Amino acid sequence: MKIVRAKKGQFIVIAALMLSIMIISISTVIYGTVTYFRHERWEEYVTILDSVKTGSSYMLEISLAKYSQAQNPTQNQTILRDNLNQWVRDVRKAYPGFGVDLSYSLATGIRSGYGVSPNYNMGLNYTWNRKVSYSAANATFDMNIASVGLTGYSFSTHTFLKMNIADALWYTTGNQVGVRLVIEAEGPTPVTNLQKGNFLVFRVDGADKAFTLYRYYDSRGHPVKSPTYPALNAYVFELRYSAGSRPTSVNVVVSVRDSRGIQVTGAYSIPASLIIDY
Repeated sequence: MKIVRAKKGQFIVIAALMLSIMIISISTVIYGTVTYFRHERWEEYVTILDSVKTGSSYMLEISLAKYSQAQNPTQNQTILRDNLNQWVRDVRKAYPGFGVDLSYSLATGIRSGYGVSPNYNMGLNYTWNRKVSYSAANATFDMNIASVGLTGYSFSTHTFLKMNIADALWYTTGNQVGVRLVIEAEGPTPVTNLQKGNFLVFRVDGADKAFTLYRYYDSRGHPVKSPTYPALNAYVFELRYSAGSRPTSVNVVVSVRDSRGIQVTGAYSIPASLIIDY
């Protein structure tokens, strides 16, 4: 009798151990499966967020490009609003089952940024024909994803192109004048990839000028008079043209279009104090 009871006891212990192992194994599998799908699902949400933010930024770029290329940009004042209305509809349709909802507000009035203060109208501004001229777009977006309970996610997007007509160089050897420009995008990020074809207008004293384009980073200043003419410490586009004699001033108009299609036009009468003898 004792032997039989001992065997029964051993069987019960073994069965209990096996049951415990099965429960632990099943729990591990279930936990791993739930964690896996939760992780995979979250990656989808992150992808959606990134895609919408990238697309929203692109919509500002193409809208500002269209706006700034018009002969009179104010005639295209609604271009950003119209494009974003379509973008909002497209985003809602693009992710069925996720409950994605996107809305926006356009900047209005004076906003400071990148060293200037654009006066936005319907999210757009162009301030041209100055020493420092720029084109700008600005909008804020709110995004909800109902399926994950994400609400009130907000981000702002800015698109910007600025041109500063810095000064002019007079080259006695060769009788040439070089008009120097510093061009920046949002960030501010130096624009360095412009070619001669990006400069649509180069006009001096009312006449279009043929020019040679030079590109360099100015970190040395004047080779002899550096205290008087310090380095710009910026990436420079120099538009160099022939002149009969040293000018007393350089009345220049420059229009440039970057690789995104965004355009800006600057105008400045460079005074004698900013014409540097080289």
